[in-house]
Amino acid sequence: MRIGKIALVAVLGYSLLWLGGCSIFSAQPVGAESGAAGTQATKDGKGTTAPAAIGRYYDFDDIQVPNALKLDKKHSLIFRAGKFKAGVLAFTGNVEVQSLINFFIDSMQKDNWVLQGSYKYPRVVLFFAKKGKTAIINIVEDTFSTNISIWVAPAVD
Repeated sequence: MRIGKIALVAVLGYSLLWLGGCSIFSAQPVGAESGAAGTQATKDGKGTTAPAAIGRYYDFDDIQVPNALKLDKKHSLIFRAGKFKAGVLAFTGNVEVQSLINFFIDSMQKDNWVLQGSYKYPRVVLFFAKKGKTAIINIVEDTFSTNISIWVAPAVD
């Protein structure tokens, strides 16, 4: 009787994976999810279609993060004192690493950050600087997700 229960559970588990097509495990490029909030094109006042926003700003108003990533509040920490703000924001999501690299390089440049250097393999680390600030973006690919941490600190002159 015990072997029958184990076999039934195994067959049900296999069936669920087969019916789902394992699509939940496939990585998607940044902005590829259709119908997600903030990703659909919108009409501007002139009747033309404006490109969809594929990212948003969190605690740092000059660092955009893809909508496909979810803020991990347990591993994030922001310090504020007057206008000074520093800390780390942690995110998780099922996004291709190269897509994230391209997104961050492009969006950081648009926000006047300059890429100072990078590391690649086994993780990706991007180093950015702008007047008075530095930012380090750490991207680590895990089995079923990608973990991102964004460190922001004052520049050391």
